[in-house]
Amino acid sequence: MGFDALGIVELMTQRGDFNRIANNPMLQFGIANQPLLGATLLPEKTVDDNQFTEEGVRYRTPIANDGTRYSPVQLKKGMITGSVDVKLGYSDIGSEMRAGDYDAFIRLIAKSTGTPENLDNPSMQGIADITKWIEATTALPLVNLNEKQRWDSIVDASVVRVGDGGYTETVPLPNPVGHRVNAAGDWMDEAYDPYDDIVGIVDAAAEKNYVINRIIAGRPVISALCQSPKVRMRLGMLSIAGGIVVGMPGRATREQVNGLLAADGIPPIEEYNASYQTQTGSDYYLKRNAMVFCCTTGRTANIELPDSTPLMLQDTLGYVAVGRAAGQTKPGRVLKSYAYDNKPPRIESEGWQASWPVLLDPEAVYVLKEINTTRS
Repeated sequence: MGFDALGIVELMTQRGDFNRIANNPMLQFGIANQPLLGATLLPEKTVDDNQFTEEGVRYRTPIANDGTRYSPVQLKKGMITGSVDVKLGYSDIGSEMRAGDYDAFIRLIAKSTGTPENLDNPSMQGIADITKWIEATTALPLVNLNEKQRWDSIVDASVVRVGDGGYTETVPLPNPVGHRVNAAGDWMDEAYDPYDDIVGIVDAAAEKNYVINRIIAGRPVISALCQSPKVRMRLGMLSIAGGIVVGMPGRATREQVNGLLAADGIPPIEEYNASYQTQTGSDYYLKRNAMVFCCTTGRTANIELPDSTPLMLQDTLGYVAVGRAAGQTKPGRVLKSYAYDNKPPRIESEGWQASWPVLLDPEAVYVLKEINTTRS
């Protein structure tokens, strides 16, 4: 008997493989050559309701009062509470392995196994290859949308939802005054010092008793910083003698810039360049002209892993809520796959979810925007 995709898909459905693929907790962190950094800031969390009020609680440690030996203790408030209304958005995707791809798929299976497939004993290779196809074309696109919405919420404090038929909707999120500001000057201007913008953000956070613990930017922003004559001068790579700039040619390295930051007690810059594909091209999750500053929050997220020690994430900003998808009784993403042996033979896959980014501490995020990275 030849390759039987119908048998493999039926077996995988019976075993619950598609549910495991869709809700693998590590999927939110992307794949080896395209890690998704946003999941370390806003990890996924399943929620029972698709519309709810999130009651946020932060603990603080106030200083004690002086008193007398036998006076009663003096009570102080040790919690800061707040709430945010959350309404999840819905997203979906469908994919099809059409007849030509299906034939090529069969040839690859035959070459890799050297033995025919059969309904009673489909090869592990056949299952693995179908799993890879479904993960790449159906599960990861849903995860990638969550990653895009994470960075939209962090950088712009709003999420633009786009769908077929010209559908578009901009959903505003909490945006404290002074937390998302444009660069005060042109980073590509040799007379301007971009380091002042960075220190300005760190100082603004300190005034609110926040400590910056992560700085994230794309390659163009980091490159502009490394090229800046003012930054190179701070590093001792350039100097002015008799009104003439002298020193080493070229640019600073990211390691040198991070060393400069460390000397001021500022965390190193993490580079993030992951991108996503659209039907017409590609774009980046983190805008090319933005630098993101994240503060310590004291929030910890434990990612439960099957047959492994839970992954603990420190100082998260909130989470991506994953609720109950259409037609389901439990929260989580849904994947359904179907194989057809009528003409033309094919495999179809569908995925859908209810999800939304939830920033629990909006004041723990600062963003420098509109950074010029192109020399005129």
